[in-house]
Amino acid sequence: MIRILLIPSSDYLGHPFPQRHNQIFERIHNGRDFEVHVVRFNIFNKARLSSKCIIHDMPLEFKTESTPLYYLLNAVSHIREILRIIKQESIDLIVAGNLLPPFLLQLVKEVSQINISFIFDLQDYYPTSAAGYICSVNSALGAVVKGVFECMTQTLLRVADAVTVPGVALAKYSRDIRGGEHRRQVYIVPNGVSEHFLNRRDGRLLRKKFGYGDEDLIVGYVGSIEFWLDMLTLIKALSRTYRQGFNVRLMLIGGRLQTAYAEKVMNWIEQYGIEHIVDHVGFVEHEKVPDYIAAMDIGVIPFDIRNPTAYYAAPNKLWEYLSQGVNVISTPIPEALAYKHLIDIAWSEEDYIATMRDAGRKISVEKDYQEIRRYIEGRTWSKSAERFKEVINNLITCKR
Repeated sequence: MIRILLIPSSDYLGHPFPQRHNQIFERIHNGRDFEVHVVRFNIFNKARLSSKCIIHDMPLEFKTESTPLYYLLNAVSHIREILRIIKQESIDLIVAGNLLPPFLLQLVKEVSQINISFIFDLQDYYPTSAAGYICSVNSALGAVVKGVFECMTQTLLRVADAVTVPGVALAKYSRDIRGGEHRRQVYIVPNGVSEHFLNRRDGRLLRKKFGYGDEDLIVGYVGSIEFWLDMLTLIKALSRTYRQGFNVRLMLIGGRLQTAYAEKVMNWIEQYGIEHIVDHVGFVEHEKVPDYIAAMDIGVIPFDIRNPTAYYAAPNKLWEYLSQGVNVISTPIPEALAYKHLIDIAWSEEDYIATMRDAGRKISVEKDYQEIRRYIEGRTWSKSAERFKEVINNLITCKR
């Protein structure tokens, strides 16, 4: 049996919805071939999710609302606990999707000559995704913070025995950093959809609940409302489309994580006079997300391509939207451009407006759904978990 220690990117149990690590490692852990131990960073102070894995709560932590400060204040206790788990549980492999704890662990491993395999799961472009929780990434301070996080990220990319990424943009970035023969040890393990998304839902009940008519065009967004989005362009497009006489509505499924960007979005909605056509639902249970998507006509991925966090992203909401047969509009991030034959790309405010006005697109989505279905069936989290198992088995075999 392979014993894995997962150092997750966030609070494994406290995050408002299951993240990449939850989806993959809950499927890997079986107590027979793979035993997954998870370090719990108690950032959100309460558990929202359950787990089959073996969870290790930190025995002593300093509490703070600032995530970066949380990691700094608890750095020493985190490393002590991680080292204790490695020794006590006879860990064979570390998988990390974080920055400071695995970075410090690598330093300790060098000094202590601990020989244990390490996979770095680079889920986002960490230099800006981490810096964005501290300051504006475009500020002078942001440039300094990004530089520090870039150094840490590149170090982990170079020392890892293998690197896993969710999409094509991060794969290219990682391979360029690793270089030479090590480029081969960068593996794409895609973000996917949970199996309950494979069943198409009937969105008419939710449309009725929200008072939507058959003639209403429901534009929806699912996910965190955070600094890597460009919601302003979408809001302007919705405002113009509404003023032109179209029955358009906006449904927001999700909310803020840690920054004030969501409050900016609400202010823009009021500023552009569309608050009466916006329904902000907040986060919903993951099992119910397909019901809300099914009530939409268009699902949007309004990522800010000027922000590297968004540019390098591989949003699984792309496949969640498509699973329910709705149209998808995305800004031109590389992962979306790779599937532009399935979705619409919005390079500008005018592109949003043109797609929203094109009511005939509903017919073409239905006609093409069988092709889309084949893509989705190959993009489930179970398939991603199997791919991750292959990476682990190959690495452990080579080490032995």
